[in-house]
Amino acid sequence: MFSVIFDMDGTLLDTQKICIPAWDWAGERQGFKNMGGCIPHVCGCNVIGWSNYLRDNYPTLDVDRFNKEMRQYIIDNLVVRYKLGGEELLKFLKEKGVKLALASGSSHESIEHHLKEVGGTDYFDVIVGGVDVKNGKPAPDIFLLAAEKLGVDPATCFVIEDSANGIKAGYAAGMKCIGIPDIAPFTEDVRSLMTAELTSMLDALELFKKLL
Repeated sequence: MFSVIFDMDGTLLDTQKICIPAWDWAGERQGFKNMGGCIPHVCGCNVIGWSNYLRDNYPTLDVDRFNKEMRQYIIDNLVVRYKLGGEELLKFLKEKGVKLALASGSSHESIEHHLKEVGGTDYFDVIVGGVDVKNGKPAPDIFLLAAEKLGVDPATCFVIEDSANGIKAGYAAGMKCIGIPDIAPFTEDVRSLMTAELTSMLDALELFKKLL
């Protein structure tokens, strides 16, 4: 039997797109425009990863202030919803006895809030957040930790991801990667790391029905 590890933002939940206006808004408060354009470069990263990206590319930006104001924008404006087919896929896999993990670069506070909003907490046997590992995606650490906590061989795991960093992390962990793009298409080099590229969780549901 295989196990399935889900990314959260932009993969399972429709919570990634709001980051673009949130980054734009927080950046403009310090005189930087169109910072939402950075999102494809940091998708899947934890707070350390995207903060380092900001410090490297915007040396005069107050990153702590930016992160605080960006998060506040998201809190004030986000309506948490599943991506198309997300809950149906979780229900199917759970009913079939498949071990499920969530591995997100987000904080545990965000993960717990978002899953509570959609009633999704009980689907997962294991939840791993960005603070639980030293190296965020594209390093494989978060997926390897999820597999360890599940008590399974990484080679038996499927990873479902929307970002290039997430696909690279899953591949580096020795897992089978399913890509479902959200805010940015995958490049050919990333596609070469995938077992499958799909358009929605409904497609993933059909794939797993065939495997089970």
